[in-house]
Amino acid sequence: MSENNLFWNLNIDFSKKNKQKRWRQNQKTNWGLDKDLTSEAFLRHLWKSELDDIQDPYKLVKKWEKPVKIWSLMWLEQVWQCMFVEYENDLIIIDAAMEFTTHANFWADYIIPDISYIKKNIKKLRGIIITHGHLDHVWSLRDILPELWYPMIYTTPLSLGIIKKTFENPKDAEKIRYKIIDPDIDILKLWCFTLEFVPVNHNIPETLAVSIHTPKGIIFDSADFKIDHTPAIDRPADLAKIARIGAEWVKLYIWDSLGANKKWRSISEKEIWENLDELIQKTKTRMLIATFASNVWRIIQIVNSAIKANKTIFLSGRSMVNNIEICQQLGYIKVPKWYIRKLSEEVDTFPDDQVLILSTGAQGEEFAALTRMSRNEHNFLQLRKWDTILMSATPIPGNEWSVNTMINNLIFKDINLITNDDIDVHASGHGSMEDHKLMLSLLKPEFFLPYFMPAKERYAHKHLAMDMWMPESRILMPMKNGEIIEMYDDVVLIWKEKLKLDTVMVDGKWKWHMSGEYVIKARSIMAEDGVLALIFKVDAKTKELVGNIQIESRGFVYSSEVKDIHTKVVEFARAKYIENSKRKMQVKDNLKILKEDLWEFIMQIIGRVPMVMPMFVYINKDSKDDISKDEAILGMTLDEQGGT
Repeated sequence: MSENNLFWNLNIDFSKKNKQKRWRQNQKTNWGLDKDLTSEAFLRHLWKSELDDIQDPYKLVKKWEKPVKIWSLMWLEQVWQCMFVEYENDLIIIDAAMEFTTHANFWADYIIPDISYIKKNIKKLRGIIITHGHLDHVWSLRDILPELWYPMIYTTPLSLGIIKKTFENPKDAEKIRYKIIDPDIDILKLWCFTLEFVPVNHNIPETLAVSIHTPKGIIFDSADFKIDHTPAIDRPADLAKIARIGAEWVKLYIWDSLGANKKWRSISEKEIWENLDELIQKTKTRMLIATFASNVWRIIQIVNSAIKANKTIFLSGRSMVNNIEICQQLGYIKVPKWYIRKLSEEVDTFPDDQVLILSTGAQGEEFAALTRMSRNEHNFLQLRKWDTILMSATPIPGNEWSVNTMINNLIFKDINLITNDDIDVHASGHGSMEDHKLMLSLLKPEFFLPYFMPAKERYAHKHLAMDMWMPESRILMPMKNGEIIEMYDDVVLIWKEKLKLDTVMVDGKWKWHMSGEYVIKARSIMAEDGVLALIFKVDAKTKELVGNIQIESRGFVYSSEVKDIHTKVVEFARAKYIENSKRKMQVKDNLKILKEDLWEFIMQIIGRVPMVMPMFVYINKDSKDDISKDEAILGMTLDEQGGT
């Protein structure tokens, strides 16, 4: 069989492919033959859960049975997704996430999956499946594809276009190997895995759920989804196909948990479009709409309505410009090019009622366009009284403070601010409770894994499934990062062993594992308690101090105390150096011991300890001592400063 094959789905006989015994098919009941059966017994039979509770799942594992392994290559409660499925000599990856860093990561750019396990098993890798084009599903491809020797990617045209735009060097993007998937036609055969794709709704077109036929049964991965019967751009989710897959006996359902704690259904994009269209048509002042650049549906809606209202669209934000270009190339946006322009000083030459600015920055990011406008720091645009600003987004958890700060700055300018609190101008791309209930009722999985999101959403998802009569023992709730789900003939369980995962940071041109990395630890210490540097001038022959100890500090003590504290520190350091020198120890060893003594001394006098950096330079150039080039410049490196 060839390495990668696409089949017509009508040629697949799923009843033969999944030959495992299904107790539902073999279940026999005799209540219909009992003439004396009462209504009470009949109702008790109907309400009894179809799935039995499992007391000890590990006893159901057959001796020497090899499982299908599933789990994430990122941390347990991150929103971002990167999952692998493995069986014996075959392995596939689903999505390639990234995560924006927080202050805890001290200004590194972003976090990517730890692919150490994949690199060790690179010969098993059969391909990467991308469910949709959001950055939290594709961004890390730019970092991991070169390390994995550019494996084949299977996705849709829009997702592929976004993936290519993430590469800074177009030549690197040209190295991508890919196959375009048509979910209405294609069945993908990747060695022991057979994959079928299902169109679902999200806030970006071409989002796909994935049904994975494995030697141990079907895994259904919902991807990010909601059920929208009247989507504005895309077509409705293929519920008939989902129901058919459910009838084929889904062993494990891996489920997007976002929104599982929200009542009712998600608002349809059609309602949002109608509200946006009405506001755009009626607004006669200059208008700015802030939304996610990744919310491609919303962008297409806004562009179409703006053209209908004879407004010229000015784009602010590189990701917004890129996504508009991709939509134009793929035919999602069909308007004369002169209607869409990059934001520049040209915006002030147009009548106010003919201007619509489409901008990123709805999350209050410090350097985003809208945030800079709120602080009067934007290069091209100064907001004016009665400008209309529409926020077609809601704050991501954790961004509430920055969003509220930005909104307060905008309100001070007397602009006309419209948010989702005033009118429905934003709908989540994720399902609410009723969407989740519908998917669960259609798929009827034997086992269920609420996937990604913090515990609040995942446990709400768990209880929702239990309300629908799924036994708690069949709902998998991993508690620790790296826990692996293993699927056997008769059971799916969380295995005892864990996959060791590290946090992999990207910081500028550098990429490194966070564990043991001194850079982040150093940033943490400096941010909290400041830095204190001491430079000892040492005679190369005698190792005695020459002249004064030079001292510099930042974020260490307040200006009124600098002179007094610096004097005490220098006097203490000089005394300790001379004391240690009497033991005839090397300068490096002397300063290492001195640093520990300085920590204790500084804690006593100010109650906290900064990053202490004792360094030395040799000043006797005529010395015959064996002094390395590095030592002649700086006596101790940052790595040596990392000891505790």
